[in-house]
Amino acid sequence: MPIENEYKFALHDPDGTLEKTLLASDHFRAGIKQGYIRKGSRIREWHDLQTNVLRYIYTYKHRVEDDVIEVETDIAKEDFDKLWSVRERDVQKIRFKFILDGLTWDVDFLKNQDKTYFVIAEVELPEHERKVPEPPAIIKNYVLGGTGRHDKTLSNKRLSNVDYALRVTTAFLEGEDAVKNLAQRAKAS
Repeated sequence: MPIENEYKFALHDPDGTLEKTLLASDHFRAGIKQGYIRKGSRIREWHDLQTNVLRYIYTYKHRVEDDVIEVETDIAKEDFDKLWSVRERDVQKIRFKFILDGLTWDVDFLKNQDKTYFVIAEVELPEHERKVPEPPAIIKNYVLGGTGRHDKTLSNKRLSNVDYALRVTTAFLEGEDAVKNLAQRAKAS
């Protein structure tokens, strides 16, 4: 079974320096249009910005005990279009992907009308690993903080709401107590 074991970090790049640095790099990048259909289900249009190849992907995630099972498969564009028409919410982002010390890191720049409104990094760890690694040097100075396993404060679905994403940034800038309060309010809703 494919077990998702990822940890997320809120990043702060108000002047776009990190985004410019990554755009000038040779790191893999993709434009992603992601829609949420029902609890656990999402679809993505994945545009490889270096090869111009498009993929359409269906993903289902479900928590079982202390693990999140993630099932992913390619789908036809026609199926994507039909599912896109019934999405509950969506997010558009540019993703940079790189592997350091055997770990895959994704850095997503969430977009609203082509402008970045939030930056998030996540690292995918082996199934049973619980030690969160230090963020790599390229993003380290931009990290505001991270969240624990299964914490939904930094979920893309929630961050698709621009106002919520701005509250998250403010909370991380204010400190740990503000982040805990935001997480508790989000959990209750």
